[in-house]
Amino acid sequence: MLVSELAERADVPLATVKYYLREGVLPPGEITGPRRAEYGDAHLRRLRILLLLREVGGVPVTGLRQIADALDDQTLSVHDVMTLIADVITAGPTMAADPSALDIVDEVLASIGWDDVRPESVDRLRLASLISLLNAPGSLGASVEVLSFYAGLADQLASAEVARVDPSTERSELLEQMVTGSVVYGQVFALMRQLGHEHHHAQVTSEARSVTG
Repeated sequence: MLVSELAERADVPLATVKYYLREGVLPPGEITGPRRAEYGDAHLRRLRILLLLREVGGVPVTGLRQIADALDDQTLSVHDVMTLIADVITAGPTMAADPSALDIVDEVLASIGWDDVRPESVDRLRLASLISLLNAPGSLGASVEVLSFYAGLADQLASAEVARVDPSTERSELLEQMVTGSVVYGQVFALMRQLGHEHHHAQVTSEARSVTG
């Protein structure tokens, strides 16, 4: 397909596709003539991944370039690519995490048996910074007990998600599926949780009104 057809099938402006091509985050097409190139389904999948990362995940173009390079680097294992992508997706402004918050994170990780989490993981450091914020004077507080409750739920979800991955899938498609799942389904879960809060809070307040009424 031509670049105009690629943009049409992805339902994005042609200018966006050309921008991603110029920035090097979308691979060039196969040159078939002067100022003419052909694009295939692999380009369409990659373009959709980039759009999801940008529009849903809020990943800047510099981050998209890191992710695209990692996806195309055949020397990296699938696991290494995913940890790199996780760091890029999570990266953003964070407050400094005090040593006590990092100790809490590591205690929770150890209690749940997550021994393979990297010390330099951006998610680990970001979690510690949030705990520092929660444990500041006058805030909610984040104890090991409370965090272990959330870690237990996260362990069940993460284990089930990883189990659904078909390792026989072609490498590029497998990685693209995992990236999509990490970004989009992370948002889906957060929204479902919020909807659950809305429902159950309405139930509790309704029961309270019926008792007092």
